[in-house]
Amino acid sequence: MRRFIASIVLVVVGAAASPAFATDVINQDQKAYKITIVDGGYTSTKEVSARGSVYGLCGSGPCVFKIQGSEIKAGKDDKLVINGGKLKPM
Repeated sequence: MRRFIASIVLVVVGAAASPAFATDVINQDQKAYKITIVDGGYTSTKEVSARGSVYGLCGSGPCVFKIQGSEIKAGKDDKLVINGGKLKPM
């Protein structure tokens, strides 16, 4: 019985410690950008500074990411870079 309870506790703790995935955007440019994220019917914006990063965007995916002059569709666990004013998969 003790082993059974211990195994249940281990499973619950393991599930709680599982990482949550979400899209990350890394800006390699010397310019800051305003990113628009379209996640189904929900639209939000996020600022990313020059040479900065933003993490945890688009929890459900897939989402559309937009900056001026560039647009890309990405899944919830993808990583994107901004390079030369364009969004690209990493």
